[in-house]
Amino acid sequence: MPAERSARYEYVIVGLLALFWGTVGLNRFGIGMIFPVIVPEFQLAGWQAGLLISGTSVTWALASWIGGFLSDRHGRRRVLLPAVGFVGLMTGAMGLAQGFLSMFVIRDLLGVGDGVGWSVGQATINEESAPSRRGINQAIFTLGYTLIGVGVGGIIITRMTSWFGWRAVFPIIGLVTLLICAALSILMREPAIREEKPADWRSAVGLLRNPSLVFITIAGCAVLSWLQIIVGFNVLYLTKIRAFSLTDAGLVASFWGFAGAAGQILVPLASDHLGRRPVVCASALVSAVTLTVYLLGDQGFWPMLGLAMLCGFCGFGLLPVVLATCVSETVSDEIRGAALGMTNFFGVIVGTTLMPLIGGVLVDTFSLTATLAIAVVAQLVVAAAILMIKETAPRIVARNAGSATAPA
Repeated sequence: MPAERSARYEYVIVGLLALFWGTVGLNRFGIGMIFPVIVPEFQLAGWQAGLLISGTSVTWALASWIGGFLSDRHGRRRVLLPAVGFVGLMTGAMGLAQGFLSMFVIRDLLGVGDGVGWSVGQATINEESAPSRRGINQAIFTLGYTLIGVGVGGIIITRMTSWFGWRAVFPIIGLVTLLICAALSILMREPAIREEKPADWRSAVGLLRNPSLVFITIAGCAVLSWLQIIVGFNVLYLTKIRAFSLTDAGLVASFWGFAGAAGQILVPLASDHLGRRPVVCASALVSAVTLTVYLLGDQGFWPMLGLAMLCGFCGFGLLPVVLATCVSETVSDEIRGAALGMTNFFGVIVGTTLMPLIGGVLVDTFSLTATLAIAVVAQLVVAAAILMIKETAPRIVARNAGSATAPA
């Protein structure tokens, strides 16, 4: 009976945190979905559009590392709940923005809560999950970002914008986030294995000396570059270069997300059985090839939809493996929050801060196609970086250890 109650609690917490992470996906992805509306309303240049994509990223990066470290020291619940509430308030405030500057400031503040949510949410799930379900539960958490933020969001946000105007969209998302915060405050407990302790900040900084974590971080930078470039500029590419309607472009973006949601379950599952390194490398290469055809071909709506889905399936499938599972399997319990925060810090600084800005400059200087080509290069970097780490999948590690100790 206690085991059943524990399992039920595990499912409830994973579900609530996945829903929260879905609302984070909506506030992150939503800005790109409505760019065809707010770019002319705010009279934005390409570099300004890029800054709005990366507007949450610097604060996200800092909050992810610091929040993870603080939760290692003071507890997950005490750090996570205020962050979730703050995300709800700042998401609603986006609907009040009057121009580039105010939207940029609001999104910078929003990043504080978003960043804490990643590292502390993943650490909480790792500690509340049965060992046999940790990988899939971390994938489900990440899945919320994709399934709700892109899959559902691409349809809902573009249609709500057409019906009510974009300013009504974000207060509704913010209200949903606050309701999730209320549910977490009632139901969430401090993980049983987590006790308040004087964590040493030097252990967090010392993570940079771990070679595997360095290459995982490089892969994380690249996969987040792929993600944010497509989020920020794909709908603009489809409407301006390929002459798709906003609703058709929203459908392509949505099915990119729906396929990505499936990938976030199946790619980690495959990596459990076949190993992190080969599965991540193969998925990154497939994503790079399909995106190249997507950009260089002259396809109609349905072929573009199919290519986007295959690219999304493989690309999104990398996120939980690279950004969460490999990190969690590389470090000990005592510094897991800090490690998740550290890798996310650099991934966000490079992938979601610098790359959208660079992409916006490339739009102004060259073209939207050149900007989206960054995402192709990013997947090639993922494929190369993952081959430089040690295999971390428990099943493969145990198998290799058994082979090494077997008598000749």
